[in-house]
Amino acid sequence: MGVSPLAALQARAKLKEAVRAFFGARAYLEVDTPLAVVCPGTEVHLRYFPTEWLDYQGRTQRLYLRSSPELHMKQTLALGAERIFQLAPCFRSGGEYSQWHHPEFTMLEWYECGLSFSGLIDQTEELLRFSHKYMGSRLVLPKQFARISVAEAFKRWVGLDLIDGDQELAKKGTAAGAVSLRDDDDFETAFFKLLIERVEPGMAALGGAVLMDYPASQAALAQVVGGVAKRFEFYFGRVELCNGFDELLGAAANQMRLSESNRRRTEYGYEVPGIDAGFTAALNKGIKPCSGNALGFDRWLALLLGLDHIASVIPFRDSACYASAKGSD
Repeated sequence: MGVSPLAALQARAKLKEAVRAFFGARAYLEVDTPLAVVCPGTEVHLRYFPTEWLDYQGRTQRLYLRSSPELHMKQTLALGAERIFQLAPCFRSGGEYSQWHHPEFTMLEWYECGLSFSGLIDQTEELLRFSHKYMGSRLVLPKQFARISVAEAFKRWVGLDLIDGDQELAKKGTAAGAVSLRDDDDFETAFFKLLIERVEPGMAALGGAVLMDYPASQAALAQVVGGVAKRFEFYFGRVELCNGFDELLGAAANQMRLSESNRRRTEYGYEVPGIDAGFTAALNKGIKPCSGNALGFDRWLALLLGLDHIASVIPFRDSACYASAKGSD
C-alpha cells in the first residue's frame, strides 16, 4: 500500500505546515544549520557519508553529511536563542535501508531552554495530537500515552530486573525464554536484542506509549540522574518515532562522552570524525538547561497516512544512487 508521488509531496507540505504552526504559536525560531560538517554525530553505532572540500590550492578537508543537526543547534542555543526547531535533511550510511529506514531522511529536531524532561514528553504528545488533527488522519491515537521506564519494561516483558552493565544479561535472558541471544553477547548487544524481541512487541500492544529512563550506559548526550539516563522514545506499534533528552550540559561532561564514543568507534573499526570546535566553544560559553527531541518526520507522516513503511513518502526515493538497494524493503 502506498500513495502517489504527488499526493506524498502534498502531504509532506501539509505536515510541514502543521509543524510550523505548532512551533510558531510557541514563539520558536526556525533555524538552518550546515549539511556538510566536521562532526556529523555523536553515537557509537551510526555510520556516516564522507565527503571533502577542495580549496583553490588543491588542499582537501574531510567532511561528512550530518546524521543530525544536534551539534549546530546547540551552538545556536549558545548564541542566546532559547526555543528553536528545524526540519532537517539528514543522512546515515551503513545499510540503513528498510521498511522504516532510508539513507536520506528528514528529522524534526527542537530544543527549549527551561523545559523539563516531563514537560518535553507532554509537549511531544501535544505536537503529535495537533499534527494528527491538522492532517485529518484516521490513525487511532491512544487516549493516554503510557509512560514506562526501561526497568519496568524489562520486568514486565522480559521477566528480569535490569542491571546496567550486567555481562550475564544474555544468559539470564535466554533462561527467561528469549531466543535471539548468544551466551557471549555483551550487555549492550543483549540489551538491544531483548528490547527488539520482548519489549517492542509489548509496547506495540499498547498502541502508543513512551519508553523512558534508559540505563546510564545508553545516555548518549542525555543527563544521568539517579543512575538513569533522562532519555525517552515514543512508540507507535513497533515504530520508534522520536528520541528525546534532558540535555547534558558542561564542556567537560560532553567531552568525556564524546571521547568514550570515539574510543568505542575505533574498537568497532568505524570512522572517527574530527572535533567540532564550534560545539566545544559553545559548551565553554555555556548553554542554559534545556531539553530536546529528534523526531522522524517521514515516519510520522507515513503513520498519519496509514502506511506501514516510509518508501512512499521519501521524495524520489528510488534515485539511481540507491538502485542496488531497491526491493530490500
